[in-house]
Amino acid sequence: MKSGRILITGGGGFVGRALALGFAQLGWDVCALDRSFDDPPGHPRIQHVVTDLLDGAWSDLPRVDVVVHAAWLTTDPATLGLTEAEYQTKNLKPLTTVLSYATHRPPQSLVFVSSSGVFAPDDAEEGLTDAHAPTGSSPYAASKRRGEMLTFTWGSEGLAGTHVIRLGYLFGPDEVVRPSRNGVSLVARWMNAARHSQPVEVRADDPARDWTYTPDLAPALERLVSEPPTRRPVHFGSPHVVRDRELASWISDEVGGGELVTVPAGARVKPPMVPSDVSALRDVTWTTPRDGVRALVDTEVVA
Repeated sequence: MKSGRILITGGGGFVGRALALGFAQLGWDVCALDRSFDDPPGHPRIQHVVTDLLDGAWSDLPRVDVVVHAAWLTTDPATLGLTEAEYQTKNLKPLTTVLSYATHRPPQSLVFVSSSGVFAPDDAEEGLTDAHAPTGSSPYAASKRRGEMLTFTWGSEGLAGTHVIRLGYLFGPDEVVRPSRNGVSLVARWMNAARHSQPVEVRADDPARDWTYTPDLAPALERLVSEPPTRRPVHFGSPHVVRDRELASWISDEVGGGELVTVPAGARVKPPMVPSDVSALRDVTWTTPRDGVRALVDTEVVA
């Protein structure tokens, strides 16, 4: 599929912003929806619409070629003052609203953005492939799994090419804390510590993680939606896997500050996610974590 018009929910968030800017740079006309936008990119191809997905007013928007549902509460329900049932509702009701919109104005493709967070640490001994059954029990994991099932159920009606993508560990520009996402990536935390010459804390067990640079997401997704969808979630992201200590050391070297210190391991970390072997993604060039860190440092120097 070549450039067209794309609707992205959660367009003010970390992933949604990266997708909106990336698709605009690829020549797409982007409609980005969110309840609020923090310093949105001023690209002429991006239309920012401030709305609550539950109020229905945005359903008057014209038909688009692709719908990407990236809006989600990642902050745990206790922090938000919600019960688990309320948390599920606040995540799944917007999805059903988006599916209703897509039913009445079917796009060529619909994408639900899920996460490797659906998995529990013991779901695989090494890499988590798309053949592994996720058993994560957190409210976040449970709601994402239900979202995957709802999306595939909708897709079985044949209204659009339906894709479910699972994202792993992400880092990139413009990463900030929001009410819906009350934390930032380890990369952002380590870079902030190094910039302020504070200790760069690395777990004693030194886990390996898959890392994807967010500016790579839009070009890869553009390729994915141009192909027939699979019948299972696509593990969508970089094949680059790095252990914490090595990545933290790169960051300390590039930023020029921060001493690495070892801290207790804490809860076990799930294995790295293995990208799905789908034809659309086989020749995608993914930025290495070290090159991504260098790009972030260079951006800060220029700013």
